[in-house]
Amino acid sequence: MVKSTDYMIIGAGPAGVCAANILSKSGKKIVIVGKVLGGSYCSTNSIVSESLVGLSKMFEKFRIIKDSFIEDNVANVALDFKRVKKIVDGNLNKAKKQFLEVVEDSQAEYIEGTAVFTDNNMLDITLPDNSVVSYKFKKCLIATGAVVPKSSLYPSKKNLDISTFINMEEIPDSVAVIGGGALGVEVASFFSRFGSKVTLVEKSDRLLPIVDAQISKKLEDTLKKRGINVVTSHNITKIERVGQKYIALSEAGPVESEEMFLCTGRMPAVQELQLENAGVAVDENGFIIYSNNLQTDNKNIYIAGDVSSVMMNISWAYYSATVAARNMLGENIEYTPEILPVYIDTDPEIALIGLSEDAAKARGIDYGVFKYVFGDIYGIQQNNTGGQQTVIKTIYDKNSKTFLGIQAMGRGVNGLIATFAIIIKLKITIEQIPDFVYINPVFNEFFKEVSEKLL
Repeated sequence: MVKSTDYMIIGAGPAGVCAANILSKSGKKIVIVGKVLGGSYCSTNSIVSESLVGLSKMFEKFRIIKDSFIEDNVANVALDFKRVKKIVDGNLNKAKKQFLEVVEDSQAEYIEGTAVFTDNNMLDITLPDNSVVSYKFKKCLIATGAVVPKSSLYPSKKNLDISTFINMEEIPDSVAVIGGGALGVEVASFFSRFGSKVTLVEKSDRLLPIVDAQISKKLEDTLKKRGINVVTSHNITKIERVGQKYIALSEAGPVESEEMFLCTGRMPAVQELQLENAGVAVDENGFIIYSNNLQTDNKNIYIAGDVSSVMMNISWAYYSATVAARNMLGENIEYTPEILPVYIDTDPEIALIGLSEDAAKARGIDYGVFKYVFGDIYGIQQNNTGGQQTVIKTIYDKNSKTFLGIQAMGRGVNGLIATFAIIIKLKITIEQIPDFVYINPVFNEFFKEVSEKLL
């Protein structure tokens, strides 16, 4: 017997659950199928990394405060990693509970299982007991997220990455983080705060290729001052186990450490779906091909979240799910990549939105650049880094006097990026900038400088 539903959502992570909540306004039947409620976000990936970043900052701040102005008889502050893991597990369970509440409020039916397309508007769901139930749908959303691909670098099946990190028994004395992207610099930072000797390895000539070169260089300098060994232009080709340590090999030379942590990217989790049966095409990198309204070659199937080639973060998950769900309800709206923020939780923080200078140049825009640097205004310096500078680089259109993009590094810059998301979306001009009043004194000075220098 074949069951039917109006809306089928494959993937029970943030994008899928968000879409279900929006589709519930239709009053029609919604089915969500997923292996885990909350997806990898609530099992191995984002919640784990976000928790570890937060806990490591707390641990480091306590040590700094203790050494700065608290008198006590404690000679050494030790990390209890078992309790750290317990806190992370607690955060995962809280997140799953919150997603369950959203699903229940949307009155969607959640099915634990694995979906496979069998036709343009049909799929089979394999349940945990290996039984199979077939569903016919009118509209479908693919929101299966992304996975860490199997690596051929390791000599065994043991891959230490963000999905397996929580299985560790203790923080290693030394660790090499392979990959200098957003996740790599975050992972290197929390290992360092927890007390590991860290080597951060990137195959290109600088960290964070998505950010401005000046900001990337300042971050690299800061990480080095914190004691992190940053190694660029190292393309790791093989990892060998020698005694009690690992050796990562490259043409530029070996890197040794007690543990190796892979942060070399993720790939869309669509391999099991048999997309060809539904007439859904993919590109050479395995990403689903879609239009600006997130519709696939099958006009009744949409995508949202990490399965796309736009970006892989929670902001995009919710935004893309909103666009896709509204289009599934009959609207015709397109996503706007220029208003998507990127936040990298390092020390100092990095955030960006809109066009970079290279992107503006590639589009042939008559643009200008405004750079702003402000010294640290807080009293406590962290790990001999000499305080934190705020660095802001903005790209603006010389003709329309509107902002095209901004990249920033410093304390609390994620708040500034949130403001610029509105500025860019509403096309607020430079002439209107003096009307802004920001609670952060650094950002008030920035707005003042913008109005004085560019008007």
